[in-house]
Amino acid sequence: MITRTVSKNPRTTRGDLVNDLQRAGTKVTKATISNTLRRQGLKSCSARRVQARLKFAREHLDDPEEDWENVIWDQDD
Repeated sequence: MITRTVSKNPRTTRGDLVNDLQRAGTKVTKATISNTLRRQGLKSCSARRVQARLKFAREHLDDPEEDWENVIWDQDD
């Protein structure tokens, strides 16, 4: 159910999944949800982090190229 739900709606949160499963009579934690998705090869993403990056990008969209020469890019994300 977890993988199917996330595949249909990638923006589903772990909290949504916990609530859905509780309504179905199964008690799980957010950590269990994360572990299950990771085992299925699905990577979680923090909406807050994505929104912060999008806000930053929009704020600096018109910055001159010289301002970006000293930026250290994070290759982990």
